[in-house]
Amino acid sequence: MPLTLILIALFALAFLMFNIVVSVRVWWLTELPTWQRILPTLLLCAGLAASASRVTGTIIVAETLAFPMNLATTLIGLFELNRHRARRTAEGDRPEASA
Repeated sequence: MPLTLILIALFALAFLMFNIVVSVRVWWLTELPTWQRILPTLLLCAGLAASASRVTGTIIVAETLAFPMNLATTLIGLFELNRHRARRTAEGDRPEASA
């Protein structure tokens, strides 16, 4: 097996694991509305289903939808995590109201 295929497989596995970690971390943000918490996980599942459609012979669906959905999972998840981090930082920088 050529080294290139091994490197591509390792990159794909690392990208999948990163997507799973991001999806789980967004899922744990309880202050978000439910649909915002679930969206990265739903996109990841749809991307995996599109990738799995290669088995049935529908290669065009997998080529068209799988990678964009996985990329959308990453982008939306990172956006939500960064927005949450910025909100927490802004709350921490506010001076406490004294009575």
